[in-house]
Formats: sequence, structure tokens, C-alpha cells
Amino acid sequence: MPNLTLQQAARLLGTGKNRLIKQLKERGILDHQRLPRQADVDAGRFVIDLRTHTGNPLWNQGNGQVYGVTLVTPKGLRWLAQQMGVQITNTDKGAA
Repeated sequence: MPNLTLQQAARLLGTGKNRLIKQLKERGILDHQRLPRQADVDAGRFVIDLRTHTGNPLWNQGNGQVYGVTLVTPKGLRWLAQQMGVQITNTDKGAA
């Protein structure tokens, strides 16, 4: 299974993206920018995918803005399910 977006992980955990993000923020797992704690990245539960937004040529002298997107690893998905006390639903449908 590849790394999952927060929306895909939420679907597999039987909740919505916004509810999952709210719970992760309340537990201190995600910060205000929706990035995970370094300890959870080091543990292999999450990865941060760096992306560049170049939609506005006025930002950063036309070089765009770099931002991070949180992805959940398969190990992280199992860990989240355990933390939340839920079972992972159909992994074939959710990753699509």
C-alpha cells in the first residue's frame, strides 16, 4: 500500500478528513499547518511531501511557495486505527 493523503486515511478509518484533522490536532499529532510531530515522522508513521505552488508570479520573486503535505504511511495508518480504537475498512477501495 502506498502512502495516503489525510483524506484517503480518513476514509479508511471510517471518518471524514476534517474530523480526522481535528482529532489529530487535539491529540497534538498535527500542528496548525497540518504537519506531524517530528517524533512521528522519525517513527515512520508520516512523511512530509514538499511541493511548490507557483500559481501567483508575485510570490517570492516568481519562484513560488514551498509547502509540505502530510502523508500517512501504512504503518501510520495501523497506528492511527489503534490510537482511535477503530478498524481499518476496505483498503482496496480507500486507496483509490
